[in-house]
Amino acid sequence: MASRAPTLAILLTLAPLSPACGDSGGQTTADTTSTSDATTTDATSTTSDTTSTAEPTTGTSEPSTTTGEPPTTSLTSTDATTSTSTTEPVTSTSTDGTTGDDLDCVTIAPGPFTPELIAGGFDGSEDLGFDGQGGLALKRGDTVVIVTGEMLETDLAGGFPQVYGTRFATTGELLVALPQSGDLQAIAGDGAVTDLAGGLVSPNGLYVDPAGRVWLTEFGGSRVVRFDAQFNKTTVYEGPMAASANGVVLDEARSLLFFTNYGAGRVLKLAVDDLGEAVGEPSEVLTVPGARLDGLVLDQCGNIYAVDQGGSRLFRGILDTEAALVGQPELLAEFDSNVANAQFGWGVGWDPESLYLSGNPGDLYRLPVGITGAPIGLP
Repeated sequence: MASRAPTLAILLTLAPLSPACGDSGGQTTADTTSTSDATTTDATSTTSDTTSTAEPTTGTSEPSTTTGEPPTTSLTSTDATTSTSTTEPVTSTSTDGTTGDDLDCVTIAPGPFTPELIAGGFDGSEDLGFDGQGGLALKRGDTVVIVTGEMLETDLAGGFPQVYGTRFATTGELLVALPQSGDLQAIAGDGAVTDLAGGLVSPNGLYVDPAGRVWLTEFGGSRVVRFDAQFNKTTVYEGPMAASANGVVLDEARSLLFFTNYGAGRVLKLAVDDLGEAVGEPSEVLTVPGARLDGLVLDQCGNIYAVDQGGSRLFRGILDTEAALVGQPELLAEFDSNVANAQFGWGVGWDPESLYLSGNPGDLYRLPVGITGAPIGLP
């Protein structure tokens, strides 16, 4: 596993900024036998200036089926313990220097940040995936589409009433998790659909690591599984800590697998070896009371971002070298419509220092956070 510069916990003074205001999604049986010819159209694009309440709130109801650069400050010392409160967004910083060209992991711009609504109409896009070459996979109706940074879209394949996880494999195919049918499928560039695995229990979150391995959560099976290059499946963890497992991401630098417990609003970590096998049992990283934590993503400094699908919010956890939480989870943004997953921009036309978020209503947001994402598997 790669190494990351040591983490230094230092005190932060919050900048006086206002947050931006702010599914399980009905599942239908997926029919993936049809494909469509590529067409190019202009996608609907709007912008929205959003304002927010000063205090984050935590919801307890089930999610609906429809559902410049801030001043930088200095950091606090805190206990590396899990959080039980999010009433005051706290920013902190991590690591004792830079890792890579111009990467500052000591001074990270604090939130909240203002989301920009950049497009709409991608109904059913609970997840999104970059191909690293300028394309972003989303969904419009029952059709999976590839969208450019100029909001031009091309149909990839049709016949997908419900898709949850969406990620590109390093071999170039788009992987899609179909929760109702329990299948993992691949869509080639010509729209041809291939079955990769079946018998999964509500497959949900997908992550492709730089080595090309595919990690998947089974929401209804309380499992996190891994697929090799031939798509042989290995159960990495199964048990109560993975109940309603949803978002998933691998941190190669710390040899840790992160995943969410959706219903409990928790992010957990599990040590893994170089082969991807579990070492020990999962432990809690953070909790957002009342949240329904869905998608996960890591920044280049190893901090974790979790989407609260139930409250249409985004939280960040500043983590030390052992992936222990520094301070409290920070509320980064609230959104006017439902969001479920977030990804850092990859490829021409997409800002690498912004997160892009989508959800079942079909809105696509950009959130400038001033830091790039950790390496992921790309074609």
